[in-house]
Amino acid sequence: MFGRKKQRRDPWDMETTLFCWEEGAPWTIRDSFQGACIMGATGSGKSSGSLSLLARNMLAAGYGALFCCVKREDRATYEGYARDVGRERDLLIYSPECPLRASFLASEMEHSEGTVGLADNLTALLTTVAQLGERPGASRGGGSENSEYFRQAAERLCRYAMLVLIQSGREPTMPNLYRLIVSAPKSRAEPQSEEWRERSFFFACMRAAEQTPKTPSQQADFEMATIFFMEEWAELNARTRSTVESTLTAATDALSRGAARDSLSAPASEVNFFPSMLEQGKIVILDYPVLVHHQVGRLVQVVVKHMTQRTLSRRETASSPRPVCIVCDECQHLLTEQDQLFVTTARSSRSAVVYATQSVSTLLESLGGTQAEPRMMSFLGNCQTQLHHQQTDTRTISHLQELTGRSLRSFVNSSTTRSQDWLGPLVGEPSGGSSGFSESYEFELQASDLNGLAKGGAHGYTDAIVYLGGRPFTDGRTWRRVRIPQQGARRSRQ
Repeated sequence: MFGRKKQRRDPWDMETTLFCWEEGAPWTIRDSFQGACIMGATGSGKSSGSLSLLARNMLAAGYGALFCCVKREDRATYEGYARDVGRERDLLIYSPECPLRASFLASEMEHSEGTVGLADNLTALLTTVAQLGERPGASRGGGSENSEYFRQAAERLCRYAMLVLIQSGREPTMPNLYRLIVSAPKSRAEPQSEEWRERSFFFACMRAAEQTPKTPSQQADFEMATIFFMEEWAELNARTRSTVESTLTAATDALSRGAARDSLSAPASEVNFFPSMLEQGKIVILDYPVLVHHQVGRLVQVVVKHMTQRTLSRRETASSPRPVCIVCDECQHLLTEQDQLFVTTARSSRSAVVYATQSVSTLLESLGGTQAEPRMMSFLGNCQTQLHHQQTDTRTISHLQELTGRSLRSFVNSSTTRSQDWLGPLVGEPSGGSSGFSESYEFELQASDLNGLAKGGAHGYTDAIVYLGGRPFTDGRTWRRVRIPQQGARRSRQ
């Protein structure tokens, strides 16, 4: 089990075998691009068994990698993976103590083709990132008509402010966005003041944007931004304007201060991390463990993960064929609806997703909201490799039973009848009876098959049910009970 096969000349060919579940049942690079989800109760060995097995073999094959951290010890674990396969030099640690800094807005600009729709794209990204910072399951929809008006007005304000920043040549950072908005005119008379012009960051940006050469389309956009700020925004009721402004700044507040600002909104001169580094083979560990840094740790990791997903979704795999994997243990702390969307197209971007959690119930709780179940089913439906360790969650058991299906089972039945006279048998009176058999379709896996799996421990292994969508094992079934060494399968190059 887990034996290696001889590599082809192209190490990243889709049919290259990473390891084998059993003789004749390989797990290939193609399989890795079709999503993997690992579930198991606490202590079942899912992290030290299945997740370690998949992650080590992908690193050994040369994948670029992004590892998310939930527990304090996760960094040391993932560093161990890299050392075990001889890739210590590819390690990059993204943490408060290490000098890696990013800008999610600059990353978007780097990958945008020209300036067409750039302000709209940046506004949409900023809105998404602000939502990613909310706690899992937080409601994002609904509310009164007034709240919906203020939300739309805040996005409009952000869009025109972004447009002015871009055309003025200023960096579209969170501090600059904030400075421009708060220094915008509060009345029609204010721009006539020489004192206001000298101290207003907004006016300096508008003057620079006005002098920048533009295409006819860009000129039309600039004129709309001018009308918005000089007329519509300046004439807005003071209370309404204040509410719109606070709606935007409240949504982006966490991105504008402290560790999140330093890590995610760094000035261009300080940015030294780009998600494209993973395409060059870097192994990035996001050492902001959620159980240590709490909300800030979650915000930083989900934003970097989202940046990476957007970059990978855009890349030209013909010129950048190296596979990239995103690995997230205890993913319920970091799962967002963006993960569900990314996994639907990960194969076309040569991206592997390996997420581990306790159960289906845990996934539902982490996604939250009225759309939690459809999102969860979409996510699981696009994970063609599923590994289930010892489990007692009834939702997870039902999910796996439906996944592996039913088969025709035969049952023997019999019955006997006796004389009502208890002395009958003694005097030779015959007794009656009947026998026969019946058939019905029953689940191939029962609850006892999952809750009876061997958990990890001193014996050094864990049992799991592995399901491969559309990939039958030697017995013709798409699932198999396997025994996985907890130290992970180490890959020797041939």
